Amino acid sequence: MELFLVRHGQSVGNTLPDRDMPDSPLTEQGHVQAARVAIYLRDRGITAIYSSPLIRAMQSAQPLARLLGLPIQVMKTLYEVREGGRFTGPSQHLLLEMVPEAVFEDTMETEGWECPGGDCPETVRRRALDALRQLRACGEERIAVFCHGNFNEYLLREALGMASAAHIRFPQENTGVNHIVFGEQAIELKKLNDTGHLPIGPFERAGRAAGSPPGG
Repeated sequence: MELFLVRHGQSVGNTLPDRDMPDSPLTEQGHVQAARVAIYLRDRGITAIYSSPLIRAMQSAQPLARLLGLPIQVMKTLYEVREGGRFTGPSQHLLLEMVPEAVFEDTMETEGWECPGGDCPETVRRRALDALRQLRACGEERIAVFCHGNFNEYLLREALGMASAAHIRFPQENTGVNHIVFGEQAIELKKLNDTGHLPIGPFERAGRAAGSPPGG
């Protein structure tokens, strides 16, 4: 199996890091980034698209879903690390109005999915392991997963057998692509935080001058 693990495009929350915005949408720049990463991934032979239930990840997956004619399979366990309190996400009806390509797991709440909050490293590690097992068991050859900066780091450590190495960081820029190949004998990390699909324009120049945006 090949996994293309993508951080979402720039969100409103990325531009307001001092505010608690657990489920903020993409900015204009974020939509541009999502369109560019879709073009980059279009010819990679992707057979399935998965996303976190947070709207910024679903919106980031949308351009690729439209290019490939594939649904966005929403997996609740992919939500971003949240140390803060519980919150309730939008209903499936509202999410479908924004992202009609979405398909939801049977276990996901219809009237508003519940994020329990209160994350600690061990609970996030277990969730990342569970998500990775689900993805590897889905039977697809090449999967694109649209997720989050902090949770992507946990997924990468689990995939690479480094679960106990929390001191090793894998910074993730908006729409950075990580390409992992799970072979019979070995796991190969082919790309890490690849942003080559983002040419240096006004949006990217400003963002890179300020450094990578915070996780989310």
